[in-house]
Amino acid sequence: MTVARPTILWDFEGTLAYRLELWRSALMEVLDDREPGHSIDMEQMRPYLRDGFYWHKPNEPHLHIKTANAWWSELEPVFQRAYLGVGFDAVRAKELAKLVREYFINPKRFIIYDDVVSVLNRLTENGWRHAILSNHVPELPEIVKALGLLPFFELCLTSAATGWEKPNPEAFRNAISLLGEPRAVWVIGDSVTADVKGAEAVGLPVILVRSPKGGDVQYYAPDLLGAAAIIESTDQ
Repeated sequence: MTVARPTILWDFEGTLAYRLELWRSALMEVLDDREPGHSIDMEQMRPYLRDGFYWHKPNEPHLHIKTANAWWSELEPVFQRAYLGVGFDAVRAKELAKLVREYFINPKRFIIYDDVVSVLNRLTENGWRHAILSNHVPELPEIVKALGLLPFFELCLTSAATGWEKPNPEAFRNAISLLGEPRAVWVIGDSVTADVKGAEAVGLPVILVRSPKGGDVQYYAPDLLGAAAIIESTDQ
């Protein structure tokens, strides 16, 4: 029986790359293009985007959502609420909400952290293979490809396609199963809740990066260079 090579499960947003102000920026980009001269700022959007996304209810899988169009359609009311909240009427809010997808998935808005490529190369040369496991949009594989990162990864799993949101243990179990039950697995991510708690729930070692260290986090590194050093120094 062939044993799958040791594997690292990477979070994407906030770990490998980031989109400045994430959802608020996408909603604002819509306004900047479609409502020139508006006086709305990002802070006005904030209260309306604090809930309503799939990852706000990780214990409720969305396996029934089979297409990208369906995934985005269920989020449109969240965007409508935001546009209504900052003063648009119902008709215009609905029109604007339908445009958010186009703006959000623009890969030019995502920025790769400076240490990503060198660390991926380093760990690959040391025998590790890589997969992405992220709470993200259906188009994440296309975004990763446009950023030039896809060749590093054997799998790019987005919760929009799997139906499981981290920290739900099934998100991790599903990834491990698809990867052929590798003999060693590390998780690297920037969220204590989604990445650390989720990985620990299924017994996977996890490194928190790019975020303040919580008191009960076992493995922590401020950047990916530090994460690589932890992996390389820890027997598996």
